[in-house]
This record gives sequence, structure tokens and C-alpha cells, in this order.
Amino acid sequence: MKKMQWLGAVGLAAMACGAQAGDFGVGAVAGTLGLGGQVSYAWTERVQTRAMVAGFSTDVDFQAEGGSDLDYSGNVDLLHGALLLDYHPFGGVFRLTGGVMLNDDKIDGSAVCEQTVCDLGDNEGVLVQGDRLDATARYDSVSPYIGFGWGKSPGAEGGLGFSADIGVFYLGDPDVNVKLSGASTVNPVARDAVEQEKDGIEDDLDKLPLYPVVMLGLDYRF
Repeated sequence: MKKMQWLGAVGLAAMACGAQAGDFGVGAVAGTLGLGGQVSYAWTERVQTRAMVAGFSTDVDFQAEGGSDLDYSGNVDLLHGALLLDYHPFGGVFRLTGGVMLNDDKIDGSAVCEQTVCDLGDNEGVLVQGDRLDATARYDSVSPYIGFGWGKSPGAEGGLGFSADIGVFYLGDPDVNVKLSGASTVNPVARDAVEQEKDGIEDDLDKLPLYPVVMLGLDYRF
């Protein structure tokens, strides 16, 4: 997360240093990427660049696809940096946007067998009471973004304005890791079942290859 914050800070500072009066904007954003801020720089009357940083964290409960008895409890932590290019084809508020997302997204969860024995994957009673699974999922750190939206035209006069973005970025294949701890770590059947559990979590996450982006913003152009 510290790496993402550093990258975002560098991007914002670089744009700020190059800005001239009337070209530079700053604002706050909120939506499916979380809460954050952005800066913009108008290069022409129809083209501007933006740098955005946003994120959020929430609790999550989930169960892997398959026959597992285990319910996971954990967290989803999302942190995104965006480097975007806006093109206003008609010179008005409507814009087309492309760019890259810099992601530090992760999902963590843990589950404990609280019964005498627990099923895992296709294996019945393979875990014993007290066994614990810790699962983590990570996504690609850089993803392409495409979208459209509305905002103050780069050629417009300074002042307050509202913005909206709608788009998607590609999440990529999740990197999932599942670790077993407890008495069953010595059981080869349990270790194989853990691999099945990992595959089940990956199958669940693969159902959402694209992340939807809907963001609202309040900006001020100097």
C-alpha cells in the first residue's frame, strides 16, 4: 500500500509542478474505487490528463465454490492510482477516457473447522476441529482502463465543476494462496484438499474479470 501511495503522490506532484494558472484542477472523488482525490492538467481545449488516487476497505464473508464446510471471514482492501487521458470530442462536458490503473488490491480471509470433522473440497471429513485455513488473493498491479464521462471542458474558464466517470478496467487472473495450519498439516489428503480449495476460490474470483468504475467528483479549476 505504501508503494501505491508513493506512486500516486509522485504523479500528483509532477502534474502540479507543470501546471499554469487556468490549466490546473484539483478535486475529490467517490465511487466504486473508493474515496480519494484527483488533479488534472489541460493541455489543449479538448485534451487533459488526470491523476487519481482512491481506495477503501471493508469486511467480507465468503465460501469457496465446492463442498467445503468452511466459512471465511476477512477483509477486502482496495487502493487504486489512475493515470488518465481525457478527450472531449465536441469541446463540451462529454469526454472519452483511457489510461492505466495502478492497483494494490487484496482479499484476505481465514476459516476454522469448528466441528469434530469438516469437509474440504470433494473430501469428506478431511479436516479436524481446530484446523485453520488462511486465504489471500492478489490482482495484477497494472491494468488498462477505458471509459467515458462528463466534466468541465479543458477549454472552459476556471471555477467549480462536477464530474462523473463510467468505465471498466481489467482485473487479470487472481493470484490465490491458501495455507493450512493445525493437526491435519501432516495428512497428504488434507494438503491435496487445500489445493482444491484454492482452485475453488480462484473459480469464484474469475467470474468478475472486469471491475466496474462509477465515480462522482467535485473539482475546482484554477
